[in-house]
Amino acid sequence: MRNLCSAHWFHLLRHKAFWVSVLFMALYGGMEAVGLYRQGAEKLSDGLFAGLTFLGVVLAAFCSLYLGTEYQDGTLRNKVTAGYRREQIYFSCLLACLGGGLLIWGSYLAAYLAVGLPLLGGKMGDWALVGGSCLGTLLLLMVYVCLYTCLVSWLQAKATAAAAAILLAFAMLFGGLYLYNRLDEPPSYPDSYRQENGQMLQQPGGVNPNYLQGKQRVVYEILYDLLPDGQGMQILSGEVASPQALGRNAGASLLLMGLTTALGLGEFRRKDLR
Repeated sequence: MRNLCSAHWFHLLRHKAFWVSVLFMALYGGMEAVGLYRQGAEKLSDGLFAGLTFLGVVLAAFCSLYLGTEYQDGTLRNKVTAGYRREQIYFSCLLACLGGGLLIWGSYLAAYLAVGLPLLGGKMGDWALVGGSCLGTLLLLMVYVCLYTCLVSWLQAKATAAAAAILLAFAMLFGGLYLYNRLDEPPSYPDSYRQENGQMLQQPGGVNPNYLQGKQRVVYEILYDLLPDGQGMQILSGEVASPQALGRNAGASLLLMGLTTALGLGEFRRKDLR
């Protein structure tokens, strides 16, 4: 297993998709800090997790291209021929992508802090929220890696896997935004005022027909917790400060990691490696 991981790290640090991903996230981190400074932000934590917006898409491209190359070049087939068990090979791929994902996310944090500290200062705000967001981000990153590793094990072809992974990442991103907006609808509209002929007229508010209630709201909340980008929206919107919210996120993440790893490993065991 150690030899497999060492070989993966050697290939990873020479792979273009990895370095392009690192560069993109680093540039995004620096630009986020500059943008917040221009907006007059006062806390460094305001943009500390903003990179989650595109992390799923970046990891989709990185994991699919890196693992797709391993399949396409016959590297994995050679490892099976050399006597390594398929379980060892699959988990070594998973660990390589996880390590690469941590470095990619670390490049965002490093660039954001390098630019943000002199511009915004070191004030972090609510440390409970920052700590919960850090744990939630780590779990979310692991979910992304498990999901995309599973997807590539089913598709194998690099171009097909990359296209499918990126499309899935965007679908989850828009799905998370949709669920957030639907659950954020207020139960009623407040009174509004308008000026007419020099007089201020009051227009009474009313019930919001788009507000989710009952079983429908419960279903949306479950989907919001289970969808990876729903978890990302919860981190971005500061909903993980409470132990209850963090516990729900952790449970959903562990469930998704277990399910996708079982599906991916099961497919990899029976797959005929071309």
